[in-house]
Amino acid sequence: MMKRNIFLSHGLSVLVLFSLFVAPLRAQEVVSLLFGGDAMGHEPQFQWAYNSATDTYDYEPNFRYVAPYIAKSDLAIVNLEVTLAGKPYSGYPTFSTPDSYKDALVGCGFDVFTLANNHILDRGKRGLERTLEKVSDCPNVGAYYDAADRAARYPLILEVQGLRIALFNVTYGTNGFFPVAPNIVNYIDTAQIAADLRSIEDKNIDLKIMSIHWGDEYVTRAIPKQRELARWLAEAGFDLIIGGHPHVVEDAENLTVTRVRDNREVEVQVPVVYSLGNLISNQRRLNTNGGILVRVDIRRTDAAILKVSYLPCYVHKGTISFKKNGKQVTERQFFLLPTPDYLSGKLPFKIDKESEKALRLFHKNTTERLPNLPVMD
Repeated sequence: MMKRNIFLSHGLSVLVLFSLFVAPLRAQEVVSLLFGGDAMGHEPQFQWAYNSATDTYDYEPNFRYVAPYIAKSDLAIVNLEVTLAGKPYSGYPTFSTPDSYKDALVGCGFDVFTLANNHILDRGKRGLERTLEKVSDCPNVGAYYDAADRAARYPLILEVQGLRIALFNVTYGTNGFFPVAPNIVNYIDTAQIAADLRSIEDKNIDLKIMSIHWGDEYVTRAIPKQRELARWLAEAGFDLIIGGHPHVVEDAENLTVTRVRDNREVEVQVPVVYSLGNLISNQRRLNTNGGILVRVDIRRTDAAILKVSYLPCYVHKGTISFKKNGKQVTERQFFLLPTPDYLSGKLPFKIDKESEKALRLFHKNTTERLPNLPVMD
């Protein structure tokens, strides 16, 4: 199944974006958005992706088993938490990942990159600008060459099946590094966020989304500062808040706020998912060895959020063995595995006992942490 009818608005120009998937056009009552967590790039990841015979880095296996879920969405957004700064490649604490990593994320169905995170300045000015260059063929948000670039492209306005979406993206910080002028990174600044909201008041926006990098690492419930800021964002006018950074999945809730519609006050629910956890990484400690994909279903006619669901995904670091074209194939890689698919026997392989034990624990902990959200079907 393929993406269709995604438009990127830059002022008066409109660019049609085509994904790698194709499906017949049809009228849709429901538009689905999908969000992926922090796409990390630790050293073992690019070491395991390296093919010495071809001198290339192949990340396709990483996302093979989640690609069908991503492809079903009308728009898929992911946090690129590395720089594409070129060689020498490096992992933590200053990431620079092979360019083919970005290509694999696009290849599995992601359409939009968020860049405002604590690692965007890991390689300084050159790293930020080369990253912007390498993702320039995709909509991206959160980091900019200069003020003119930001003014032209922020907030990121996308049109999906006739639904006009404004995507905002900010981070709490950048690990003690600061942008070198004239480069800009979006930080959490309520005065600036309010100004950015005002800048789109005449743009006929149907849905305002904040993708935010915040919170404390490895804490599985949102801290008070996150909850206070989420309340401010909801009251300021955001319709959906999606968080990242803690490297673990955190809880989710609906915030009730009052809005004025048709000259009367109405109560609306603003979904907040405090942290999606890692999309993929080399982190193996409890709760860091996976994350969630979140799907948001929106009624096209009035932009009402109908449903927020999620898919727990475990990062298997190791080997899998399966039959392909009648032959047994064994691969050693990082594989992002939808835990419901693995546990139901849908995937065509079994992983080793220790890894399966870790997968089951990740699934249990994650589903217990999100009792108020349904698992994605």
